[in-house]
Amino acid sequence: MIIGLFFQVLAHASTYVYHDGRETVSRVLSLSLSASTNRDIPALRSPDKQLIDGDLIITVGRDSFVQVCDVEQQVVLIALFLGEEEYSQLKQQCSKPTTAIFSGAPISLRLNILNTFWEDQAPIGIIYSEGLDVSNETLGVTEDTRFEILTSAIPLGSREEKIKSLTSVLDRSNLVLSLYDSMLFNAQFSKDAIRLMFHKKKSLAAHSLQLVRAGALFSVYSTSQDKMALTSSYINVFEASATLMPSSYPSPLKVAFNPYLIRMYGLVLPTDQFLMDKFGVCPESGCQKAFY
Repeated sequence: MIIGLFFQVLAHASTYVYHDGRETVSRVLSLSLSASTNRDIPALRSPDKQLIDGDLIITVGRDSFVQVCDVEQQVVLIALFLGEEEYSQLKQQCSKPTTAIFSGAPISLRLNILNTFWEDQAPIGIIYSEGLDVSNETLGVTEDTRFEILTSAIPLGSREEKIKSLTSVLDRSNLVLSLYDSMLFNAQFSKDAIRLMFHKKKSLAAHSLQLVRAGALFSVYSTSQDKMALTSSYINVFEASATLMPSSYPSPLKVAFNPYLIRMYGLVLPTDQFLMDKFGVCPESGCQKAFY
């Protein structure tokens, strides 16, 4: 009976896209998902209106996810453009059924790739925003014998406080990994971090392709198109069977290196074919390029 009632609610439910404060982004994603699923998936203007129990909401970013979690209706959420670590923390405070398509890449995969070409013996720093529940234990790197890992919280205070905290990390490490952390990595801090590391001759193993193009050493990432394709499949499964697929990264992920920094450090990279065979990641130019 309960299952029957749920499907009855689901039959009258709708799917929406919601991005707090960015209606243009919502409309673009709405058009993309509507085309790929052959369904009408409108942009939601306000999360506390027009919703009913059973609605499926595609939330874009941290603020949107938090707002929809707070509505009275028992809706269902698919979170986009969140890192695995920040989603895990936000999910604990949300009473709604949720899943996520993560941005960035698992820290274990990034360290595995790093191990193929990075021979510096200094500790590796992992930075994240103060308040995010992160440690060597939660990241699963406690038993990693290849690298000494230092996890460091960056305060969400003034620009000067952030730079001072990052400088302290760089005093102990020659390479820093960034998590996909929307609270910390706004446009200003990203520029400051890249500039500071360049002047101190340190490296950033970044969480996005944009940061590699701005001056980071390398990144493992997924494209927006890959995330949209996976989101479409999640929507199709949910609307067909009321099944919420488990949280995951798009597959395969891609890896991009900064050619200027690779030459400057004299690093020897593994081949595209090796990275594809060993770790299942594709070069920035596309998966098919790994076979040539």
